Amino acid sequence: MSQNRPKLKETSNGAFDRCSDPDLLALTRDKPEAFGVFYERHVDAILRYLSRQTGSSGVALDLTAEVFAAALAGSHRYRPERGPARAWLFGIANNKLAASRRRDALDLAARRKLGVRLFEFSDEALERVEEIVDAAGSGYVDGLKDLPESERAAIVARVLEEQEYADIAAAADVSEAAIRQRVSRGLAKLAALRRRG
Repeated sequence: MSQNRPKLKETSNGAFDRCSDPDLLALTRDKPEAFGVFYERHVDAILRYLSRQTGSSGVALDLTAEVFAAALAGSHRYRPERGPARAWLFGIANNKLAASRRRDALDLAARRKLGVRLFEFSDEALERVEEIVDAAGSGYVDGLKDLPESERAAIVARVLEEQEYADIAAAADVSEAAIRQRVSRGLAKLAALRRRG
């Protein structure tokens, strides 16, 4: 490790949660898991910001993914002397937002020219995105082993395998409402486990 590289400040569970943002970004090249801590620190703020700017949860989720992909790819270019890492990250968010708005304007012009209507997502599709984000994107999957079998099976089938509620209910020989309740209860328990962890 060179003199300019920060020393690892790992906790007993292997996390880098005591590292500063600049240290996490500097460590990312050799220790990609350091970026996970940086992501966890800032993802909610970026998502809220982009949601307010776009007025769309779906667009905000897409842009948030783009922001963190760009931050990961460009982590070696971050320079602490130019400002805080959070400001750097919001700069990336603003660039992605501007690019998205330019694309949207071009798409709208093309749709108008061709007479194609804008496709809207159903509430069920948006609910599905939220389930996936809640379960897989936030590290909840690790807690599946602690759930009762019926809830674990329902979450795996619905969230990870993307099966329809009706299909899961038929396979389990229970009502669709029972499967929805198992998924909901299981996700709530996973969230509580994560908060305690």
